[in-house]
Amino acid sequence: MKKCILGATGLMLIAGLLFGGKLIPYAQTAYDKASRSIEQQVPISFQIDAAKKQLENIGPEIDDMNLQIAKEKVSIKKLESSLERQQESLEKSRREMMTLRSHVDSGDEFYVAANSKAYTTTRVKEELRTRLSIHKTATATLEKDQKVLELREKALNAAMERLAEARSQKTELALQIEHLTAQNRMNEVVKTASKLDQFDNSQLARTRGMIEDISARLETEQEMMSMMPSHYGQIPVSGDSSIADTDVLEEMDVFFDQQDAKKAEQQDDSGEELVSFES
Repeated sequence: MKKCILGATGLMLIAGLLFGGKLIPYAQTAYDKASRSIEQQVPISFQIDAAKKQLENIGPEIDDMNLQIAKEKVSIKKLESSLERQQESLEKSRREMMTLRSHVDSGDEFYVAANSKAYTTTRVKEELRTRLSIHKTATATLEKDQKVLELREKALNAAMERLAEARSQKTELALQIEHLTAQNRMNEVVKTASKLDQFDNSQLARTRGMIEDISARLETEQEMMSMMPSHYGQIPVSGDSSIADTDVLEEMDVFFDQQDAKKAEQQDDSGEELVSFES
């Protein structure tokens, strides 16, 4: 490890001496070229599969957004219900305070409550003072909760917009990936067709030549066979010829009798010539 570190340090020092301040730009350029070269070596189908995997990883994020939005909707509904109860309580408090004030404004000395008890005007004023303080606090709390509700509703609307945008972008990206997949398949078909053309110029051409040679040999043998007699060891009989009705033996006797007669005549002629010559 020490030798490697020392070696790398030495190379960096030598490179620094050779290139000076240009070392960093040169190194960056070399790194960029190496990165592009490696990227070009990666198959397109592999890159498309990686993009599909990345797109699938977006799914859980969208599902989590759906879950958070659903929870926020439930919380907002609970807050709205709480605000409604607070408003009802404030309205009731206001009505009760206005009733007590009406008693004070009337000038009566005692106020008979719903429990049939009588309260002095001084006690009623103290009650009004206490109720007013509580009412102011409840009103401030209601206003604060209303602002919180408004902020949470705005955040919810923004989250829903982002969710809709994420879904739309996911659909668009899925369509783009399908388009790239189809385009890559078409390119593969074109490459395969090109390879088939090359194969046709080599393998198919040789196969075609072999078939032509075989066909030529068969035609040659057929021509040679047509030049030979069609029957061996049999008496050829023509379909159009007629066979004579005379007996072949009689024909032989006539033929050879004629030959013998010709020979006898030749012998007689030669004997007469010899006698004439002696005389």
